[in-house]
Amino acid sequence: EDWTGRGLTDLMETRLIVTPVDPHETFHDDPLRVLRAIRFCVRLDFTLHNDIVQAAMSKRVHHSLHVKVSRERVGKELEGMLTGKHARPGCALDMIAELHLAGSVFAFPGSFPGDTGHVFGPVTGQILGVDYHGCCGKDGPEAVALAATHRARGWDESSALLALLPKVMESHVDEREMLLGEGNNGSPSVMDSRLLHICAFILPFHNLTFPDAKGRECSVTTHMIKEALKWSLKDVQAVSKILQHVDEMAEILSEIRSQSVQLQSQEEGGAVQLLLPFPCRLRSGLLLRSLKEHWVTCLLAASAWEMRSCQRLGENNSGDSTFNGATDELPSRHFYRAIVGELALDECWKVRPHLNGKEIIKELGLPKGPLVGMYIEDQTRWMLLNP
Repeated sequence: EDWTGRGLTDLMETRLIVTPVDPHETFHDDPLRVLRAIRFCVRLDFTLHNDIVQAAMSKRVHHSLHVKVSRERVGKELEGMLTGKHARPGCALDMIAELHLAGSVFAFPGSFPGDTGHVFGPVTGQILGVDYHGCCGKDGPEAVALAATHRARGWDESSALLALLPKVMESHVDEREMLLGEGNNGSPSVMDSRLLHICAFILPFHNLTFPDAKGRECSVTTHMIKEALKWSLKDVQAVSKILQHVDEMAEILSEIRSQSVQLQSQEEGGAVQLLLPFPCRLRSGLLLRSLKEHWVTCLLAASAWEMRSCQRLGENNSGDSTFNGATDELPSRHFYRAIVGELALDECWKVRPHLNGKEIIKELGLPKGPLVGMYIEDQTRWMLLNP
């Protein structure tokens, strides 16, 4: 029954998401409703009513979502935004950021009920190259405000990374189809769109850590997936692995871009057309053996990260033509083609060493211990250098 008298109008004409009562009150009563409103809005391609937008951006609703809803329910609602029919994960995450809900969904360690037992010190590290020092309850208002400002800047960067993903993903799909059309053996590894969007969204915070009960440094982004969203161990391990290697992958892409720029300069100077060299087989192979099936997802996340770094450099050097159009070329395409094609490293992690641990101990007369692992690592390196 339509108690408001405008249900059909909102559904068929204005295509508005509207609450039957004051959204401030309904969101405070059950804060999960604000995430559900986002899910319906994105999935059905509707628009949030301005009253809902204002309520969703209120600190009261943010606080209620932080403390009144179990983290399992938050994680499940987010999962519903990222997967399923008509899901648009980029739009959903971007709307979460626009409504300033990111900090309540991807809650920082120790900021929600039941989490204090995991955190035994402040969050430290860097956000976009700026030192960050989380608050432990003893800091003054200026320190608290500064930390909040740094986090807000990080979430703004998350939105900028999401904006780059469509181009990165489209370019990857084009390159993969080209390789398949050229008759490459097998089916090249593919990206995981769900994990890609999550990793890109929390990427600005991947260099932050905090100490646990044993004094070990724990990753903030891993904690977000494990405790703030209560996702599966498989997801926790995948996100942790991708973000652990994203800087190394981005560094490789940056080197490819630099080589490409140098070659273009030489060609403009009258030299014959030169071919871009392949990435180092050993370095790339070791990276893929660690990432395994997640290497393409890490590659695309790193591509957005590297492109965004170029954009920031261009913004800081607006008068320098070096950075103009720096994101027009995607080094990730060259890397993907090299890995799948010429270097033939895709699925290299499935290749077993010639000698396993027992055989090494028998042949070399070694005792059991870490030395055996070193021989296996050296053997892996040799196999990558001598395919």
